[in-house]
Amino acid sequence: MQDVLKEFLNYIKRPNPFTKNEPSAVFFNQLFPLVIIALGFAFAATLLTSILEQLHIVRKLPEFDLFDLKEKKFLLFGTIVVLAPLIEETIFRLQLKEYSLAVLFYAGLVVFYLNKLFSGVTLGVFVFVATSIAMAFFFYLWQSKTRRIRFIKIYFKYHFYLTAIIFGLVHISNYSNPIKFGFPVVLLVLPQLFVGFILGYVRMRFGISKSIIMHAAYNFIPALGLLAGY
Repeated sequence: MQDVLKEFLNYIKRPNPFTKNEPSAVFFNQLFPLVIIALGFAFAATLLTSILEQLHIVRKLPEFDLFDLKEKKFLLFGTIVVLAPLIEETIFRLQLKEYSLAVLFYAGLVVFYLNKLFSGVTLGVFVFVATSIAMAFFFYLWQSKTRRIRFIKIYFKYHFYLTAIIFGLVHISNYSNPIKFGFPVVLLVLPQLFVGFILGYVRMRFGISKSIIMHAAYNFIPALGLLAGY
């Protein structure tokens, strides 16, 4: 497990955009240690949050509220273990090596937040401008292989980190009315922030199918806990 953790941390320090996929056997030898590392961090983060709440350093944070599926246990389990890994890995990890999709990822992100701020004609103008800039930028890079490779080498690590952070922050929506709790609500998604880096590492080193498997394996234990709690 120590070697697996070391390899993961070394990659996180210097994310390599051109990492070649390694054999499946290597991944399955590392799957269990990676899941244990991720769950261990999740337990520590949850314990820290609980202590901060009990000491009144932060106010009582919101409860977990997953799509109101408490009475539909099999649907809840399927959502967490099957549907969420497929959808989230497709959105957040597939584009780590599919660079044209990365451009669309950021264009979509801009449009999403513009939609929160504006509506009607104003939104349409912003969407048109954001899409035009994204497409122009894409074609600019793809006209020259040298230019494209140089750009990827320089900026990939920031893209890798930002993707993991956005992935973690998206999970704030799993909690009831999180906005009113302010910045401390980020404590609730520390496990997702951490596992976002692990999933990115797995995707880059072993491929998208392995990051989906890793995601499902990580979600499996919490899903069982949720079912037992309900």
